[in-house]
Amino acid sequence: MEDWHAQMANEFRNRDNPKLMGCILGKVQAIGDNWLVTIRNGTFKIDKTNGYICNQILRHEAEYSYEHEGTTTVGGCLGGPNTNYSSKGTGKIHIKPIWKVGDLVKVTPDESGQHYFIDDIVR
Repeated sequence: MEDWHAQMANEFRNRDNPKLMGCILGKVQAIGDNWLVTIRNGTFKIDKTNGYICNQILRHEAEYSYEHEGTTTVGGCLGGPNTNYSSKGTGKIHIKPIWKVGDLVKVTPDESGQHYFIDDIVR
């Protein structure tokens, strides 16, 4: 005869545990302040109330610097008495928004399956 605790342990093992959801594909339905992503063929909707968007999707930013020197020419001829030049500078490039309606995105749920992270655009 089985001990009661072994039988109880078997019951816990045999019950229907919910399966955790891994990364899934979502589809961008709207962008901007009222963004919307759907998953599972539009069955579930993710927006700012239950989702988070990684910054790289909303805006891409890069810093640059340059330094250049040379000789100016016009039609292959030297450009004038002061044909040598040098130039340097720095700046930032802002490209926004990166995502657009219709894009597929990688969606990762949190442990509870109640909140989602929009990680990246899938091409």
